[in-house]
Amino acid sequence: MFEAAIFLLYGLVAAAAMAVTMLEGWANHDGLTLYRLAGLLACLVWPLTLLLFVLHGCIARLLTRRSRSMA
Repeated sequence: MFEAAIFLLYGLVAAAAMAVTMLEGWANHDGLTLYRLAGLLACLVWPLTLLLFVLHGCIARLLTRRSRSMA
């Protein structure tokens, strides 16, 4: 259940970013250029970088607590 909610949230964020990218191309009358396609791919990937930063912070905090308790 929790995993489904995470995937749904990830999909909603990625879909919103893709919609904004497509609307930007439509407003500029650019169509689907190579840069627009790269932007759409980046819309699918960028939430993963946010997840990596959050996980890094959690792991660093956990390691800090463990090193203090061992000292």
